[in-house]
Amino acid sequence: MTISTVPRPERAEPGAYGERKRPKQFMITDWASDEMDKVADELGITRSEVLERLIRCGGLAAAKKYDSEAGQCRDESV
Repeated sequence: MTISTVPRPERAEPGAYGERKRPKQFMITDWASDEMDKVADELGITRSEVLERLIRCGGLAAAKKYDSEAGQCRDESV
């Protein structure tokens, strides 16, 4: 079985969002890290760029729907 990956850039383009990116530190589960890696590999971007795009595309609104007790997103259409 051959696995091919798209090489990711080492750093995002400077000023791509009108401001400089700065180092931050987060703790996430191995599962979340693996999922982020899959998306980054698929798109050929860095993990930090995945997070940047997630936030800019409404990810924070989706995070508010997560029910920690149930371990899943709430269905707000009900």
